[in-house]
Amino acid sequence: MNTEVATGTVAGRVHRRLARPNQDAVSWIRTQRGVVLVVCDGCGGAPRSEVGAALGARLWSRALTERLDAGAAADAALFEAAGDDVIAHLAALAAAMAADPSHVVVEHFMFTSLAAVITAETIAVHAVGDGVIVMGDTVRVVGPFPDNQPPYLAQALLGERPHGMTWIADPREIDRVAIATDGAGALPDLGDLAVDIVFRNPAALTRRLSLLAEDAVEIDWDARRVVRRPALLDDDTTIAMARWSRS
Repeated sequence: MNTEVATGTVAGRVHRRLARPNQDAVSWIRTQRGVVLVVCDGCGGAPRSEVGAALGARLWSRALTERLDAGAAADAALFEAAGDDVIAHLAALAAAMAADPSHVVVEHFMFTSLAAVITAETIAVHAVGDGVIVMGDTVRVVGPFPDNQPPYLAQALLGERPHGMTWIADPREIDRVAIATDGAGALPDLGDLAVDIVFRNPAALTRRLSLLAEDAVEIDWDARRVVRRPALLDDDTTIAMARWSRS
């Protein structure tokens, strides 16, 4: 398989107006067997959740890569085992940061996780929390959850571990996949972003998302008036997408 990857992330209009950072993160790795994509979204109510999102994206992608290259099948068991690895790393880090690790967990490590594994045999996508998933022509919006409280993997460090959902597809039947944080739910069609330029230029997808996160002012010359278009992306939005062909 010849797999192309594009990623992009942008702070939403609301966060930029409040001078708050982008609390999303993305990581991807090309492995011996295929490609791993991960996007994470930090909890908006936690003061440092962008830290956890960045750590989570890297930890998830590394854990999946190591197990995949060790011969693990791309299935639900892979994500459960990789999730255990991520939890163990977060637990060690929290214990090293504070005498009471629970405060670190609540302030730093609350993030949702969406991951995709692409191999020549299987496409597998996993979600712990909310977001948007595209597999071929099928679009799944995961969430919203009651009281706007999605599950976070790090809740395992405070009590019961949340278990995610996994979807499997045959790469011979579809030719693209995308995972995105819940901010992408405001976009009418993620497929509109999957154009050639975003796969050729690493910055192109972020630039396109940035335009959608800005208010726009246009002039209607016929009506002789100014038209203001509010930003489409109020929330932080991060997308990782891949497409492939067989040589």
